[in-house]
Amino acid sequence: MTVPVDHPTPSGEEPQPPADHTAEDDYATRRGIEDRSWLLAAVVIAFIVLAFVGMIALTALGGGTDYVPWGE
Repeated sequence: MTVPVDHPTPSGEEPQPPADHTAEDDYATRRGIEDRSWLLAAVVIAFIVLAFVGMIALTALGGGTDYVPWGE
């Protein structure tokens, strides 16, 4: 009897069934962005505040503003 080269001979051991996953691995029970919307809102507000504070700081460091509208 010949055995094809590309198919190994079956071993005497049974294949192991997949391990049972726990509830923390289940995507259905994980918290999503809907549960963390307050965190997303806080991050967005923090970036907006940081941008405005940065603009004010750069203006102050640059010597303020001498802009006079209409050449008064």
